[in-house]
Amino acid sequence: MKSSTSLGSLWDTWGITAILVLLLAVAPVLTPDFFSLDNAQSVLRESAYLGIVAAGMTFAVASGAFDLSVGGQLALCSVVSLIGFAAGGTVLAIVAALATGLACGLLNASLITRLSVPPFVATLGTLFVFRGLSYILTQDGPKTLPYDQIGSPFVKIGGLNVAGVPVPFVIMVGVFAAAWLLLRRTATGRRVLAYGSSPEAARFCGISANRLRLFVFALVGVSVGIATLTYITRVWTADGSAQDGFELKVIAAVVLGGTSLKGGKATLIGTFSAVLLISVLNDMLVSEGVPSAYQRIVLGGVLIVALTIDGLRTRFAAPGSLRRALSGGRTPQPGPAR
Repeated sequence: MKSSTSLGSLWDTWGITAILVLLLAVAPVLTPDFFSLDNAQSVLRESAYLGIVAAGMTFAVASGAFDLSVGGQLALCSVVSLIGFAAGGTVLAIVAALATGLACGLLNASLITRLSVPPFVATLGTLFVFRGLSYILTQDGPKTLPYDQIGSPFVKIGGLNVAGVPVPFVIMVGVFAAAWLLLRRTATGRRVLAYGSSPEAARFCGISANRLRLFVFALVGVSVGIATLTYITRVWTADGSAQDGFELKVIAAVVLGGTSLKGGKATLIGTFSAVLLISVLNDMLVSEGVPSAYQRIVLGGVLIVALTIDGLRTRFAAPGSLRRALSGGRTPQPGPAR
């Protein structure tokens, strides 16, 4: 049998992972202490909040939409979580973060399903709403964790290691495992992919667009709430400016990892590798003392590359494209009949 492997599927499976391995091989040359224990733990810890939100965003993009408000959600969840910690300790802080994230997701879903606002417009608007609320709540100054709480269970979420592995990274791995099972082993995951592939056909098969949107954006909100717990316990302070531009990093990671902006196709393994790639690249830039302005240029370049790859992936997604590329673009001619 002739191979029907496509270049698109080959890239989705191995592309970003191969680039990540190459970057890890080059990193010690540019940053000699890159593989030191402290630096490796720092990279894994920093990747957690980005990765957790990217796992949720993968579902949104696979359904044919995306959430531009996750940066504002992270800021608002962080502020509310610290207010909850000041009022009632660790448990209230955790509940506050998760509840706020869920509320943000449900608000986005309501705007989209009840008022028929396009996801792009709805989440762009709520991005400013959430950041505005964060500024209002911190108008007397940023919310912070008191230094005397360094040994509290809440702070340990971001600072504790298990067998040398940061707890935030362990949480991220757990979230990705749960997301993979949800996407690949449940009817809900299949509905997300089916709707993203063809909304009309999905509706004909009885899939409710409103329920699907409600689920997807609520899931993104909960993922932001979980990510908040790994973020705020590391930085200890929050206001409306927290993680400005965070939404672009999340979308870049998802698309770079192999999830198509057109919907209907998702790879959480690719998203996981892309998150680590972005985190490693960011660590190298910081270690080399690259100014933040240039770091933003690099992030913009990564986003452009991600969108370009998404277009090329579509072009080379047809079965047999790998064989045609290896043969110089010529289509093999059938042999003589026998």
